Amino acid sequence: MNQLKQIHAYSLRNGLDHTKFLIEKLLQLPDLPYACTLFVQIPKPSVYLYNKFIQTFSSIGQPQRCWLLYCQMCFQGCSPNQYSFTFLFPACASLFNVYPGQMLHSHFCKSGFASDIFAMTALLDMYAKLGMLRCARQLFDEMSVRDIPTWNSLIAGYARSGHMEAALELFNKMPVRNVISWTALISGYAQHGKYAKALEMFIGLENEKGTKPNEVSIASVLPACSQLGALDIGKRIEAYARNNGFFKNMYVSNAILELHARCGNIEEAGRIFDEIGSKRNLCSWNTMIMGLAVHGRCIDALQLYDQMLLVWVSDRTPTLDDSYSMETTEGITGKW
Repeated sequence: MNQLKQIHAYSLRNGLDHTKFLIEKLLQLPDLPYACTLFVQIPKPSVYLYNKFIQTFSSIGQPQRCWLLYCQMCFQGCSPNQYSFTFLFPACASLFNVYPGQMLHSHFCKSGFASDIFAMTALLDMYAKLGMLRCARQLFDEMSVRDIPTWNSLIAGYARSGHMEAALELFNKMPVRNVISWTALISGYAQHGKYAKALEMFIGLENEKGTKPNEVSIASVLPACSQLGALDIGKRIEAYARNNGFFKNMYVSNAILELHARCGNIEEAGRIFDEIGSKRNLCSWNTMIMGLAVHGRCIDALQLYDQMLLVWVSDRTPTLDDSYSMETTEGITGKW
């Protein structure tokens, strides 16, 4: 960081323009405040620089900043290119407001980039994430060229919305599938209470040649095992997850914890809870507390709740989840 500041100072003293290089390096760090300070000093930034900022803000969950940058570049007469739209469509999906996305779609069509499969897939994915599945399907049907991410975006959109028949129909028509295709269905079935189907799809994924479950697949199917009480199958999946280094993923480790806690394997759940250690989040604590309480170990549940207050809540601002946890614990004691 100090080296970059020295380069900047040297550039200013000697009339050299290393601003573009500096901004790229600052965005990689990232040091957004410093990068923005340099950016506003450029009279007319290039579309390349705009794209780098839009991409960065989108990746850190600041879609409003992406939209403001788009408005700024249009105001300054800097025309977006296909990469601009590829970065902007995901940002619009995160705004949970259809109007910016529709305005962007209109500009995209007028710009003549409809043949770019990456931008088109990003547009389809935006509509799918906004729940506008008819628009997403219309785009899909109109595309002359589709790649695997294109199919996956629409399948995931159907699955998130609970349209599992449509998702499965599209899945069965795919010329080539990958782990994301399978995981979209597994997650959709699990989230909408069709646990047996989720497990069935996971077994299908295991048997698919050239494709192996990943962290998201594991984290999606284990809750289905928990709900079905399928502890033996869950243990087999847990062994696979551990052998492939997936336990370090918090979603996976919490799902394994829930499997044992919900299925009454409390001693093992306790060992897993200890194994997670300092990485525990509120979900970890709630899962273990509820597992103890549901299986008749209310005193242990209350003691663990007190421990959570000491090592977790005392360091942070209470949240709605904290309130839920307190209400749950009061329910254990019969006070709520």
